[in-house]
Amino acid sequence: MLPVLGALILQAAYGAVDLLVVGRFGSTAGLSAVSTGSQLLNLVTFVVTQLAMGVTVLIARYIGEKKPEQIGAVLGGAAVVFAILSAAIFVLLVGFARPISALMQRRR
Repeated sequence: MLPVLGALILQAAYGAVDLLVVGRFGSTAGLSAVSTGSQLLNLVTFVVTQLAMGVTVLIARYIGEKKPEQIGAVLGGAAVVFAILSAAIFVLLVGFARPISALMQRRR
């Protein structure tokens, strides 16, 4: 748990440092862009982290059940799922960057 927690804290700190640097040396538009991008990146990071936690739960279950032969299938399936997920997220974020930005800028 501690390495995952540390990684999540570092991810949040990374966004905070970006905001500090851009806030000090950049414009308000740059600050807004970094803030929006940081939120989106944090969402993706947290979703992927939670999926990885699910894989570790399955591995722990098979270790507890004394079925280590099942762990390879879990890891192989997880690798395929993460590869497909990363390709889909890449296509969505790169392909729809402008519409996503427009949605996030819309005022209520």
